[in-house]
Amino acid sequence: MGDKARLVSGGVILVLGVVILWRTLPFGVTLQAIGVSLGFIGFGAYRLWLGYSRLKQWKKMRNENGGRRDGI
Repeated sequence: MGDKARLVSGGVILVLGVVILWRTLPFGVTLQAIGVSLGFIGFGAYRLWLGYSRLKQWKKMRNENGGRRDGI
């Protein structure tokens, strides 16, 4: 469940970074606007990567254990 939440929050953060960049460009390119938006975009991309890789790892472990959680 946590990995799916990471995927959702990563997507939301990524979109928020793009929106911040898009909305501030008409007012002029400032270092602060670019820094904040790229920070959001980078953090969102990291959360997407982390959620996807952990979800893939969990599915692989589940298949190896035959659906059991304890691994016995």
